[in-house]
Amino acid sequence: NNSIGKQILKLRKEKNVSQTDLANFLGIQSQTVSKWEREVCVPDIAKLPQIAVFFGITLDELFGIGSRCRIIRN
Repeated sequence: NNSIGKQILKLRKEKNVSQTDLANFLGIQSQTVSKWEREVCVPDIAKLPQIAVFFGITLDELFGIGSRCRIIRN
C-alpha cells in the first residue's frame, strides 16, 4: 500500500516535474511537498482535488485505488 506521500512522489517523477512546480501550482512552499513525500505530514484534504488536477488523474488514482479494489454494494 502506497501512502499519499509516496504516491505524490511517484506521480511527480513519472511526470518529470519538480517539487517547486507542484508547490507553485498549489500555492504552497516546496518544503511542504518534500514533507509529504518523506511522510513527515500529509496534504490538507482541501489540496487533494488540486493535486489530482495537477497530475490529470482522479482522486481514486491519487490514493492508488484501482477499479479492482472498489467494493460494489447492491
